[in-house]
Amino acid sequence: MSDIISLISDNLIQIISTIITGVIGYLGIRIKNLYQEFIQDKMKKDIVEKTVKYVEQVGKDLTCDEKKKKALEKSLEWIKEKKMNVSDTELEILIESAVNCL
Repeated sequence: MSDIISLISDNLIQIISTIITGVIGYLGIRIKNLYQEFIQDKMKKDIVEKTVKYVEQVGKDLTCDEKKKKALEKSLEWIKEKKMNVSDTELEILIESAVNCL
């Protein structure tokens, strides 16, 4: 028993530094993932807003349903080019929100 306590006390700094390194590494990865998610959400919103403005400008003779369909297609195409994933529901909500802001 005293051998174990002696071994732990001799290596206490290494044990603590290993634990701290693990915690910092985990937190770093978690922060990075949250930041990437935030940036992707912001990019999606910007893409959809610009696409809605584009469709509104070039599709003056289109009906509301045709404009929405075109905005869905163009937004999805642009988001896929950026290699991002988006659900149909998310895309529809972003488009409706962008239209409401116009």
